Amino acid sequence: MKLNTIIHDLRLAMKTLLVFSRQHHATLSMLEGVYARRPLHNELIAGVETMLAIKPYGSFYQVTRTDYISDIPENEETWLATYGWHSNGHLIEIGGDRYCIFDTVSNSLYLETLTEYGKTTIELFIKIYKA
Repeated sequence: MKLNTIIHDLRLAMKTLLVFSRQHHATLSMLEGVYARRPLHNELIAGVETMLAIKPYGSFYQVTRTDYISDIPENEETWLATYGWHSNGHLIEIGGDRYCIFDTVSNSLYLETLTEYGKTTIELFIKIYKA
């Protein structure tokens, strides 16, 4: 009886480790690439497009957000982020308040930003290609 319990517990531990490893690998494969902003609530603005590019930068990641108006780069922000492996995997801005939270099932990410007024904004980005 005791041996069956130990074997059962080991199987559960291995299944948990396997699920975590798959999720971690899926998130790592999404880190590098270019993402296009998609409206969360049908808030389309004609002629305005936002892209997010993520690429390795030493042991960190460089995230670049570029706003385009009529296909002309209008505004660009770049920041460094570190990868957090817990809770589905995410990038955390170093010294700032931005988080990239990955959704591997839909091949997208959510950019969460804390504004200067203390409110949180969330934007949806869909991966368009690997960098």
